[in-house]
Parts: sequence; structure tokens; C-alpha cells
Amino acid sequence: MEYRGVEYSVVQGVERGTWKWFAVTDATMTKSGQAKSKPAAVADAERAIDRALAPKRVRLVPLLNKK
Repeated sequence: MEYRGVEYSVVQGVERGTWKWFAVTDATMTKSGQAKSKPAAVADAERAIDRALAPKRVRLVPLLNKK
């Protein structure tokens, strides 16, 4: 499956009612998790991709007045 240009997989787990998802956002970052249903696993994977692709917040540090 693909979401926002990122490939991810959702597979049924060994235990009943377990679904696992894996997303590779780039060469160095892999996200994974599990959920109790397939739609929940898809939503979790897409949410993880959104967080990984979100612009990072930069904290601005105020300059001290130099006199």
C-alpha cells in the first residue's frame, strides 16, 4: 500500500485479532506497530507517516541584548 508516497504494509498477526503494520519513510527510518483490526492498523500506519513527514518545529532562541 502507499500513502503520501510512502510504502507501508498491513499483515494479519499470528494471534487472532492482531494486525501488524510496517512503514519505511526513508532509508534510515522504519515505523511499525500493531492494532486489533485492519482499519485501525491502516489508520495507525497513516498517522505515523503523517508524523514522520510533518515539518519539524524549530524552537527560536531569543538573542540577549549586547551593549
